[in-house]
Amino acid sequence: MRTAPSPLVQLVVGPAEHGVTAAALAQWDVLRHDAGTLLVRAPAQPGVEGLATALRGVPAGTVHVHVTDRLFGRSPEEAADVLVDLAGGRDVVVTLHDLPQASDGVRNLPRRSEAYRRVAQAARHVVVASRHEERLLRACGADVPCSVVPLPVPDLTHAPAAAPSTPLRTVAVLGYLYPGKGHDQVLAALEALPAGAGLTAVGRPSDGHEDLVEALAGQARAVGRTVEVTGFVPDADLPSVLRSPVLPVAPHEHLSASGSINAWTGAGRRPLVPRSDYVTELEERSPGALRVYEPGALGEALAQAWARPELTWAPPGTVPGPTVAATVDLLRPVLAGVPV
Repeated sequence: MRTAPSPLVQLVVGPAEHGVTAAALAQWDVLRHDAGTLLVRAPAQPGVEGLATALRGVPAGTVHVHVTDRLFGRSPEEAADVLVDLAGGRDVVVTLHDLPQASDGVRNLPRRSEAYRRVAQAARHVVVASRHEERLLRACGADVPCSVVPLPVPDLTHAPAAAPSTPLRTVAVLGYLYPGKGHDQVLAALEALPAGAGLTAVGRPSDGHEDLVEALAGQARAVGRTVEVTGFVPDADLPSVLRSPVLPVAPHEHLSASGSINAWTGAGRRPLVPRSDYVTELEERSPGALRVYEPGALGEALAQAWARPELTWAPPGTVPGPTVAATVDLLRPVLAGVPV
């Protein structure tokens, strides 16, 4: 008698507006059409018992879970404990995000590196979003099989777009506010733009960093500029914001993958980004989708784009990618036990 295949469980942890959770849910929207797939939702930082409760009664089978340590614990150590416990009783494939790197600082880098090493070693297979992240995982000491499945680029072109020649009204940085994101660098570089040009932070502070709003406001006042923090922007409203006459910048210098860059390119924009290993990968994947500036040259790049707004829109024929469906096509064989 032919037995039914074991189910695939897409375990999604955290609020839907979190970038990692949103990526997991977007993949689920494709995977749910596959026979034998189940969705299990759990709150952020569920703890060992909370995760066990969420999975209670779910048949045995591969569990796929998108992971950033802050969604699974109040500390890297707690997050690793939760995920290692999960992998001790289930066949687990982890898609890792926010890989540890030097920008974590001398205290947190070794803690996060050890946590990610433990999680990677416990899982049946590991997925990361870039070759750069694969190298960062190796630097954590994790000697494990690893597959690269890029972050999906959403299609955000369904909202009306400003004419490419429309004068820009503000410089915009998309995503959570947190230390190292680069908002302060953009404020400092606004001296290259005409008086009146300010910064719009499209998003809200990450948990625990609410003080950054006033810190940015103080920095803006000190240099005679303005800063607006929009707060969380619902998905339905985001395309209109990104396709308005703003100057898109993704200034984070220590990226290993970026949902913010993907959102800009998915909206038909050509964001300014600092050169890095990860950005080189993006250029290879989608030629012409970015305007890359060299370290220390943000002010010059802002001035060029401000003077020629059409440079902030994707040239005709630019195809950002991959789509969500394409990333799921790459993921399916990994989940079936055939790593790519």
